Amino acid sequence: MRRSAAAALLCLVLAPAAHAHLGHVVMRAERYLKLDAERGGVRLVVSLTLGPEQTLRVARAADRDGDGVVSRAEADAYMRQWAEGLASDLPVEVDGEPVPVSWGEPFFDPIGPIRSVPGAVEMVAHVPLEPGRHRVSLRDAMRREAFDRTDVAFEGQPGTEVLASGPGAHPTQRVRSISYGGNDAPEQLTLEVRLPGMPPLHRWTLVLTLAVLVLLGGGLAWRRTRARWRE
Repeated sequence: MRRSAAAALLCLVLAPAAHAHLGHVVMRAERYLKLDAERGGVRLVVSLTLGPEQTLRVARAADRDGDGVVSRAEADAYMRQWAEGLASDLPVEVDGEPVPVSWGEPFFDPIGPIRSVPGAVEMVAHVPLEPGRHRVSLRDAMRREAFDRTDVAFEGQPGTEVLASGPGAHPTQRVRSISYGGNDAPEQLTLEVRLPGMPPLHRWTLVLTLAVLVLLGGGLAWRRTRARWRE
């Protein structure tokens, strides 16, 4: 029984460390978030700037084999864990409805021997959208007390139109950037955009209208041809 209890206690102690992703390990950092409208949707970016002490913490957590070196494979595996955590830490809503997104394009620095130097990590997600008007919101459920400062950028690439942006679920004006500390963090960040192209509803309406016109035109031509045959 003593051995079983000791084993259970050891599992409880080690389990959080084994499954802890980057968001749990970092105790202090500066954070950067971006909501960027692109022609096919909205691009989301989250990056953390780490001091030497936090870089050590992250690198040691990523070093699976404990050899004192973070390989590219170890960094990618660790960032995949963070990507899974971001699904709940930064949930995304489109037009008021939650949507799943995949975080990828990982950046982990530095790679190689673990050392006390400044570092950085970054992940990117793409939210595909149909042409037309959309409201994309990022809910901030990360451990905001761990961030000394957060900078947020709201941008739009050529061909897109940013209608409104800023903190909250329904911004009424366009804000290009905001900054805040952990205690002042808004719960939501929103980008309202109009993407180029014809919205699906308009496209189908046009297709149906054209189909009806073709049918009417065909019917009229058939009647005229039939009338000529009678003559």
